[in-house]
Amino acid sequence: MICVGIDIANKHDCFIINSDGEILFDVFTIQNNLDVLNCF
Repeated sequence: MICVGIDIANKHDCFIINSDGEILFDVFTIQNNLDVLNCF
């Protein structure tokens, strides 16, 4: 199992771990703006 933690705010801080507690992606930030939405 993979778990994604997201702190929703003006910017979104995220991290991803697996069910063993191993960090797959350390904390990273996604900005909350239209430029990010255009990537999808």
